[in-house]
Amino acid sequence: MVAFSTLVMLSQRLGPDHFKPIKILNVMLQGNRMSSNGLIKSTTFRDPLPVATKTDIELTSIANTQIKPSVPPSSSLLPSPTKVGATSFATKLSTTSSNVKSSTPAASTKSSITTVTDAKSTGVSESSSIINVTKTKPTSSSPKTATRKPTSPSPIIATTKPTLPSSATATTKPTLPSSTTATTKPTLPSPITATTKAPSKFYVCSTFMGGLGNNLFQFASGFGIAASKDMQFVVGESDLISRIFQLKSSRHLLISRDRHECARARPRVEARACSYDKNVGNFKPDATYRVASYLQSWKYFQNASQELREQLKFKAQIQTKADSIIDGILKKYNVSRKNVTLIAIHVRRGDMVNHGFGYLVATKEYFEKAMELFSNYSSPIYILCSNDLAWSKANIPQTKTVEFISGNSAEVDMALMASCDHVISSVGSFSWWTGWLNNGTLTYYKWPAKEGSGLRAQFSSNFMDYFYPHWTGL
Repeated sequence: MVAFSTLVMLSQRLGPDHFKPIKILNVMLQGNRMSSNGLIKSTTFRDPLPVATKTDIELTSIANTQIKPSVPPSSSLLPSPTKVGATSFATKLSTTSSNVKSSTPAASTKSSITTVTDAKSTGVSESSSIINVTKTKPTSSSPKTATRKPTSPSPIIATTKPTLPSSATATTKPTLPSSTTATTKPTLPSPITATTKAPSKFYVCSTFMGGLGNNLFQFASGFGIAASKDMQFVVGESDLISRIFQLKSSRHLLISRDRHECARARPRVEARACSYDKNVGNFKPDATYRVASYLQSWKYFQNASQELREQLKFKAQIQTKADSIIDGILKKYNVSRKNVTLIAIHVRRGDMVNHGFGYLVATKEYFEKAMELFSNYSSPIYILCSNDLAWSKANIPQTKTVEFISGNSAEVDMALMASCDHVISSVGSFSWWTGWLNNGTLTYYKWPAKEGSGLRAQFSSNFMDYFYPHWTGL
């Protein structure tokens, strides 16, 4: 009775949306060491624009009192929203068949399939398609073979300031030299890391559960919440994420031997698994907190996207295996990496077929439509990973050049698909994170949850807490 009363009091502290003693009991019963069993070039333009923090506003106020040269409007500092490697979807929809470049001959099927064990992954799409605008993939006659994606040039930011004459006063603005061009830009402070104060002595923790996709959401959301408060997110040395990615301790990440820092963490529990709940992160950095449970919304980590991309790089042995698979495919067709467009297809079926909780899986018609949208890209080669290879071979159009992959771990499959140029995803959190790590053009299946089901209730009304607005739902 005393224990139950204590739980009720904790629930009341978290507000009406979290008045669920059993959910808090589940969080408190999780062991501090609990975890589950499962390179992409970073480009920032696909991540949401960061929101300025209080620290940024203070730094900006201080900077405005100093002498600074005139600069172009802030919009000129944003990187161009394009990605090398493809023509746009909009162009595809208006291009005649005479302009479509012929695909390479259909590939002989390899005996291959990947088992993806992310049983608790979920996904739903928005109700309307949003088409990304991308550049035409450059072709090259060079025979050299490369396994990585072409790297987009980084925007050049100059930090040199003109020297003031000795007679200049604090209110006088210097005149820029005549040779200064529009490419000269000042260095802007990071929205999260631009601070000189010491980080909080308290931490943000999470309870890892489920497969690789679920773990990535729990890691990214906990990391994003911690970064927004200038705290450190705690991950264990033996946790799944630590075994797959090249994590490094930083201002916002602590790699702990046994996560003892989380022993007395206060729980903050989400209202719905696939929706953004602002109450989860509504606390002051004056104690250690455990955020739970699935946290499947990009809004939890929108301000920390670039930091996450630096952390979420596959370990060398995983990336090397993925690169070797791509090398083998290029040699099979005697083509250079620069002269083809690699498009990953992820087919998630398995236990989601006829699931009572309301899961639906992507249909044959969805994959046909998605592949058609990519058909006028430069020499497309489709690389397919699935936990149902038999269904995939029977239903994926083989009039295209398709390579069926199997025999790899979940992390190798994810690294392989993330190393392609673009992704045709299906359903589930594994598919979601494959697309996020890839950071190219992505399509997703719009109907993965049955209306009126328990799964559908986990999402926001328009699904946009879960899916990025710039992704393309079909």
